[in-house]
Amino acid sequence: MMDTNQYMGMFLEESREHLQTLNSCVLDLENDPENLSVLSEIFRSAHTIKGMSATMGFTTIAELTHEMENILDLLRKGQLKASHDIIDTIFRCVDTLEQLVESVASNNESSIDSKPLIIKLKALAKGEAVLSTPVKAEAVSIAPGASSSIELSDTEIAVIKKARDQGMQAYEVQVSLREGCLLKSARSYMVMNALDEIGEVIKSIPAVEELEKENFSLSFQVIVISGSEAEKIQHAVLSISEIDQAVVLPCVLPNDATEEIIAPKSIEPMKKDDEAEKTGNVLVHTQTTVEKKNKSGQSVRVDIDKLDTLLNLVGELVINKTRLEQIGLTHKLTDLVETIEQMDRVTTDLQAVVMKVRMVPVGQVFNRFPRMVRDLSRDLNKEINLIIQGEETELDRTVIDEIGDPLVHLLRNSIDHGIEHPNEREEKGKNPIGEIRLIARHEGNNVIIMVEDDGKGINADIIKRKAVEKGLISQGEADAMDANEAVRLVFLPGFSTAAVVTDVSGRGVGMDAVKNKIESLGGMVDVETKVNEGSKFKIRLPLTLAIIQALLVKVSEEIYAIPLGSIDSTINIMPSDIKTVQNKEVILLRGQIIPIVRLADVLNIPDSDNQHTEEELFVVIVHIGEQRAGIIVDNLIGQQEIVIKSLGKLLAGIKIIAGATILGNGQVALILDIGSLIQ
Repeated sequence: MMDTNQYMGMFLEESREHLQTLNSCVLDLENDPENLSVLSEIFRSAHTIKGMSATMGFTTIAELTHEMENILDLLRKGQLKASHDIIDTIFRCVDTLEQLVESVASNNESSIDSKPLIIKLKALAKGEAVLSTPVKAEAVSIAPGASSSIELSDTEIAVIKKARDQGMQAYEVQVSLREGCLLKSARSYMVMNALDEIGEVIKSIPAVEELEKENFSLSFQVIVISGSEAEKIQHAVLSISEIDQAVVLPCVLPNDATEEIIAPKSIEPMKKDDEAEKTGNVLVHTQTTVEKKNKSGQSVRVDIDKLDTLLNLVGELVINKTRLEQIGLTHKLTDLVETIEQMDRVTTDLQAVVMKVRMVPVGQVFNRFPRMVRDLSRDLNKEINLIIQGEETELDRTVIDEIGDPLVHLLRNSIDHGIEHPNEREEKGKNPIGEIRLIARHEGNNVIIMVEDDGKGINADIIKRKAVEKGLISQGEADAMDANEAVRLVFLPGFSTAAVVTDVSGRGVGMDAVKNKIESLGGMVDVETKVNEGSKFKIRLPLTLAIIQALLVKVSEEIYAIPLGSIDSTINIMPSDIKTVQNKEVILLRGQIIPIVRLADVLNIPDSDNQHTEEELFVVIVHIGEQRAGIIVDNLIGQQEIVIKSLGKLLAGIKIIAGATILGNGQVALILDIGSLIQ
């Protein structure tokens, strides 16, 4: 018995990939039912899942995909039409397969009953029974003394003659597979393998490519040259599981009669004994290897944990490099400084490579949304066109894993609250089909992801009224707010504008959860909207969460790191430059009023220089999106590459602090979270 545990990770990962392909391709098929290339893609994915699951012993998954294949084959041959009923049933199959695969992943005994779906698939197939009766493989029965009648080319005849001169014989082997065989291509491959071990296969009908694609019913023929007896050839074929019959015949050439060659004896068809089913599906993995041989050196699947470890090691290397730099400068060791410069280049390159390896296209997350939008728009009786742009934009794997849920919520929000019903849109002079755009692009050291809709937009007055009703803000605060500030109230905890709580959205949890999740990833989310024109939610995320450039600053005896991506500039000001507006300290910079944050006060640091001094103050001008602020610090130390370390569970969730880093001298410096500082 084959140990399948070692392949479990590969099975789960590849199954999920193929299920994702199925989801997107069935959507394409729904839009273009005549598209044969999409049908072939769907067939290939279903077939691969069937093969893998049968090999791993997951019979429920194998049976369901087997029945799916039958329907897909009929669609491919044009014997069935891709009706709504068929598309919906295939979608239900994909959903059930997803549940089955996840139950395998979590080691739960699956309580999912796929029998009703299998019955439905069989019924759909029989709906076109007149057209779609497959040709049954006849049980091959040849009388003793019969001989092969396969047409041979001149080259093949020459090969057979040469083999006879060397004392070998040519046989035709007629193989019949068992009815309902799940892995026809794998069985044919195993037959070829077995025959290659005792001879040389020179021809197969149908050709090997067709056998691999399963383009045959339940029987095929093979011409083999061998020095072995016919019985041995027959026995080799019958030792393979799911083979029903094997007939071995002598191969007769056109001029054999005149030459009176003594033909090797033919062997009667022999039925496979059930107890002989001893061999497992060991060779299926070999088949996969053969198909992908040309790619084996091109890519490697790596566990994400190993990449995390690699990144940590590169981080340690960066820390030690910084330490060496300090030693070199302190002791004025020229040789060491030169070596460190070289090492600096190597660590930078190494770091860049590790980062690239961890990068994953956002398409991996985006691909699951078209199906979700289709299902939701149907539930809500809306017509929605989802446009995805920039799915090749890459993000760090850790960010990719976390970004899915916030995007799901934003999309559901656009579908439920944003896009109006078709008749309502027509009344407003809009296209009845709503449009949602999901866009990703690089912007500096960040990735921007936008969810835009052309729906009804967000009415600032309604938002203010709801927020006051729920006691989230006072009436006075509401009156003082402009439209942009009012719209941002949707991100407050417990805020919802839904008149009716639906399954889709409006449970009063959501936008605040989206905001918290994005901010925990070091990003930020903002919203722009125009009434009756639509809304745009804009997420800004850091490319990576591991090693960044930062400015080190000093406050009293403490050292803090400010990410370079958030810094506009550094300036020196006199205390007299600070003005007070509405009880808030501000400065005027190039005609713009910028609020001031005294870091010593915010972090309660005692004995800071900037409290009572009349000397110049150091100010770091930072920004998050459109918002800017000036942070007053005691001193600027300089720019440095830092490795972000999390603060651990005990200190998780502290505002203002985004993490920590270890400096070259072994001291720990806290990294400031500019988003929460500005707010």
